[in-house]
Amino acid sequence: MGGLDDIYDELVDKIATSKARLLLVQTLKKEGKPQAVIHACKKVFEIFPDDLCIRRLLAETYLEEGSWDLAEKELDKIANEISKLSFIFKLQYDLFKSKNKIDDATHSLKLYLAHNEGDREAADLLTEISEFKEEPSALPTSTLAELYYKQGEIEEAVKVYEQVVASSPEDEKARKRLDKLREEREAKSGEGKATLLARERKLKLLGVLERWLAAVEQRKLEVSESIAGM
Repeated sequence: MGGLDDIYDELVDKIATSKARLLLVQTLKKEGKPQAVIHACKKVFEIFPDDLCIRRLLAETYLEEGSWDLAEKELDKIANEISKLSFIFKLQYDLFKSKNKIDDATHSLKLYLAHNEGDREAADLLTEISEFKEEPSALPTSTLAELYYKQGEIEEAVKVYEQVVASSPEDEKARKRLDKLREEREAKSGEGKATLLARERKLKLLGVLERWLAAVEQRKLEVSESIAGM
């Protein structure tokens, strides 16, 4: 190496931020200098052995150079580090499930199990949540209605509560909630109508103003022509 390569070599392991290190090595790669890339990556690992972005770049370079065994070795290291972090998918599952985001929870749990196939508890959770997903609304419930309400689907919430009350006439709490939601729906409907009327009035006023301005401009033109003809 020489010239600019020496500068890269001098700097690459002294840059504190991983993004800047990656940018520096990517520059070498774009310049078509695979050996310089490999050397720079190894130098980074002397100080920052856990830099996965640089390790990925090294693996890609090995692949492009046909060094399959070396590429496999680097990819195994990356895969191992990713597996160590796979617990975050389980945390995501807990979070999404608590927020009733069943699709997202299912997806996160599948990602977790892809790295932890032997976790029987997680596998059982996936079976449970999949069954729940297949039969989400076999029976209308107040919980389902409230989920619709939280998502802003007040009409759907009313429909579900109507089904709940119809199937359980003795459920006074559901009946009161249904009445309250109906009132809220009517209020919002009234607000919508009021907004529409206000908009119509505004448009009419704008129309009047436009016609008035047009008349004023026409009057100015007539006066100008009259003065010019004198």
